Amino acid sequence: MPSITFSIRLDSELKKQSFEMIESYGLTPAQAIKMFLTQIVQTQSIPLSLNYQNPQAEETANSQNSEENSLATEAQNQFDN
Repeated sequence: MPSITFSIRLDSELKKQSFEMIESYGLTPAQAIKMFLTQIVQTQSIPLSLNYQNPQAEETANSQNSEENSLATEAQNQFDN
């Protein structure tokens, strides 16, 4: 199968940090990218967790839970008295 050259643009700090991590596993960046693409083909999915929550949304949810807990405690206290 013929090879092609693939180039991407990325932030220099992202490149530095990610390449250091890849190399710490004894891989070249090209090997890591080939492994990633091979996994996509073999599994027909992206081998990453794309389920993450925005920290701001998480903070809002925690705040709402705190308010709900306070209301429940207040209601329980009124019932007990």
